[in-house]
Amino acid sequence: ITYNGPCDVDWSDGIIVAEVGFPSLGVASGSQRAIAIFWTAILKRKSMIVDATIATVVINLIALATSIYSMQIYDRVIPRAGYATLIVLTAGMVFALLIDMLIRNTRAIMIDREAGAIDGEVSGYFYSRMQAVRLDARPRSIGTMAAQLRGTEQVRSLLSSASLFVLADLPFALLFMGVMAWLGGIVAIVPLIAFPLALGLAAIMARFIRTDTAAAQVNGNRKNGQLVEALDTAETIKANLGGWHMLGNWSRLVDEVHGHDLKVKRWSVLSGSGFSFIQQLAYVGVVCVGAIQVAQGHMTMGAVIACSILSGRVNGPLVASLPNLIIQWGYARSSLSALDGILAMPSDHPEDRKMLRQRSVVGHLKAEHVKFAHQGTRQGIDVPSLKISAGDRVGIIGPVGSGKSTLIKLLAGLYAPQEGHILLDGVDVRQIAEEDVRRQVCYFPQDYRLITGTLRDNLALGISTPTDEVLLDAAIKTGLAEVIKRHPLGLDLPISEGGQGLSGGQRVQVGLTRLLLLKPKLLLLDEPTASLDQDSENRALQSIAQTISSDCTLILVTHKIQLVGLVSRLMVVSDGRIVLDGPTKAVLDKLRPASGNNPSATSQAGVKASSNE
Repeated sequence: ITYNGPCDVDWSDGIIVAEVGFPSLGVASGSQRAIAIFWTAILKRKSMIVDATIATVVINLIALATSIYSMQIYDRVIPRAGYATLIVLTAGMVFALLIDMLIRNTRAIMIDREAGAIDGEVSGYFYSRMQAVRLDARPRSIGTMAAQLRGTEQVRSLLSSASLFVLADLPFALLFMGVMAWLGGIVAIVPLIAFPLALGLAAIMARFIRTDTAAAQVNGNRKNGQLVEALDTAETIKANLGGWHMLGNWSRLVDEVHGHDLKVKRWSVLSGSGFSFIQQLAYVGVVCVGAIQVAQGHMTMGAVIACSILSGRVNGPLVASLPNLIIQWGYARSSLSALDGILAMPSDHPEDRKMLRQRSVVGHLKAEHVKFAHQGTRQGIDVPSLKISAGDRVGIIGPVGSGKSTLIKLLAGLYAPQEGHILLDGVDVRQIAEEDVRRQVCYFPQDYRLITGTLRDNLALGISTPTDEVLLDAAIKTGLAEVIKRHPLGLDLPISEGGQGLSGGQRVQVGLTRLLLLKPKLLLLDEPTASLDQDSENRALQSIAQTISSDCTLILVTHKIQLVGLVSRLMVVSDGRIVLDGPTKAVLDKLRPASGNNPSATSQAGVKASSNE
């Protein structure tokens, strides 16, 4: 990932204080409204807006010329049989219509191109913002969150829609009514009454449609969430006969979406017929009043024809475009609300905060009065005080669900404590720029997942272009080289989403190989060898032991006695609290009499006694 924008930097004792924003959009610091993001991108293209406005003015002037052409034909050409005048006027009108067609097409192409560019910038902004959402603040359904992000496409569709030009045409309705008053006097009263009625009907329909489009959008996002969940957990569903359950939920969501969509379509049909009725009624009114004016000698027949054409231009765009525009705006409004929800989620690097840039990390960790609980749970992590010095080898054991993984994620800076502070080298980890933390603080999860691409892509992820020799050397140490040698594509072995095509143990080997390449100052491992066989585990342990330097801080969550041998300090966690902490041998000796050599069983058996003490 390359960053080409400005960055204000202040060097101070080896720490950089930097403020990094989104220069491609020029988003103001602290902006939390999706509509503001779109407007910022739109206003960057002022020249396009000016060009589109000029094109709209020309198009409406040509429409005005059409009505004047009709009036001249009926008032002058037909009564006098002026064929020469007819040919000249018609030729001029054909040329004007060709210009009109050219301008309309150019305007549409220009708007589509710029709308695509706006979508690229805005979607990139929201994608980055989604990635920056704190892991502990993400919604439970990732599929629903992904569907929310797709809201940028609906807003882009609205921006590039031809229906949007009806808004630019509306001011010309006043001009057309003024021309009608000049040509026919009292005839202008008819569109003057019909036009506000059409706008009022549009406002009423928009109010009714808004509720149903919002509900359809929410249910559509939930449907997308279930689809992602069903694909991601296909093995579990099949193995447990969960297909009928998932199908029932899917059918219910589809029915709800279709129900709201049906209501939207009904309102659309009703608004279309209402606008059509108003337009036809206005035409009849103009002809009727015009006929009276002709009989009284206040208008000519050509003026009546011209006024009837102008009347269609006053209400015609509303009839043709406004119903569709109302529906598009309803969905776009719901999408903007969903995008506002993404912007409201806590971020790893808030835009209104200056982050500290640390050139190097020593590896000192300290937790002060830290409390954290996942959403919907009462019990969580409660650590009044914890200190880990640089170069320490710390193991964490405890019963299933005791909070070991949550604690190590807090120490890695992936979760933000709800109370208290996690200090890295004396600085709150939330104050340090994320790229500096991730470059030197490496976290290895229980379920190591890969990204779509090649094996080389996954190994080199976040690393500055390592050579194949460097990659293969690290792969030999972890045993991954056997996978590379057996596949005809070698490092270009294709990897599908999540790492499909590789076994769980092979995915772990990929992750361990990356650890050897990164050489972090602080290494946090959460059950790193849970998916490996005995031989692979021994090789991985040997690689880790040989690779990490003496000043590298190691924090290890495990249930295996073999891994406990890597650490010199052992902590026992139960119910989110550290109930034992001390030298590995002393802690194991205190727990071992209850249940032998298994760290997991040992910790479970000793938790009660330790808590009592």
